[in-house]
Amino acid sequence: MNDKQYFLNDSLGYKLFHASRLMNSRLNRNFKENGFNLTYEQWQILTRLYERDGQTQNELATQNERDQASVSRLIDNLIIRGYVKREVHQSDRRVNKILLTEEAKRDQKDLETLAQKTIAQASDGLPEKELAQVLAALDKIRANLE
Repeated sequence: MNDKQYFLNDSLGYKLFHASRLMNSRLNRNFKENGFNLTYEQWQILTRLYERDGQTQNELATQNERDQASVSRLIDNLIIRGYVKREVHQSDRRVNKILLTEEAKRDQKDLETLAQKTIAQASDGLPEKELAQVLAALDKIRANLE
């Protein structure tokens, strides 16, 4: 056990949480300032569909480490915004596939550019080698906790 006094602001968990919250907030702001009515959580769903369109809600929930109910709400909001649609699966009518709309496909490049801009803002001043080390460390932390 470490005898060093614990300070919340110095803890790994707090720093990760705070950095994540700030980065999500910046992405939301970058989207909003560029006319996109989209949140970070919705962006997570869209990016998975950009990687492979036509996934099921369950697949999206698993990939984004979210429960079915929250993914369902995110998809409902993406439908309202005109980015995705539900289609009944051909072989199992109980399952819906989530498909990108033409609007989502048209906006993909602009949205990805804004996501990359957010990453650049967050990593400003970090040499490429250090950023690679940070990403590797984060992967290790995730692996340790899974």
